[in-house]
Amino acid sequence: MIAFTIEPYVGALPIRFGMNPAEVSQIIGPPSEVSTGPFGNRCEQRECLALGYSTPDGTFMEAVFAPGAKVLYHGHDLFEHPDPIQLLRQFDPAPQLWVGFVIFQRLGVRLSGFHDNDESQKAIAVVKEGYWDQYTEDFVPFI
Repeated sequence: MIAFTIEPYVGALPIRFGMNPAEVSQIIGPPSEVSTGPFGNRCEQRECLALGYSTPDGTFMEAVFAPGAKVLYHGHDLFEHPDPIQLLRQFDPAPQLWVGFVIFQRLGVRLSGFHDNDESQKAIAVVKEGYWDQYTEDFVPFI
């Protein structure tokens, strides 16, 4: 299993934002499924991982990890950590809440299912810079 390391606004290393699908596949292997997202963008599925590519340039912009993935931040596996929200607050003390997600803007990280203990919704996403810009006015502080 590949361990992915969150590098804010750089990527989920070893893959980096801005890579094209062929470059990503060279590093982590081919997707099990490719589809078109609701906004016309390319989406790829791999075990415990969904990747989104931007429109129109087709470069990697978002990774969404499901439980079972190994997602590291400062050496801690976020899915295995007892309180990943508190861990991430050390690096971004002012997370926001938006449509059920906890957003760590400084880190480019989005969590779901952790703040409300909904195991069926647990996911960790990493996004490229600017991903949330059009939505930030709808964010509210997560306390």
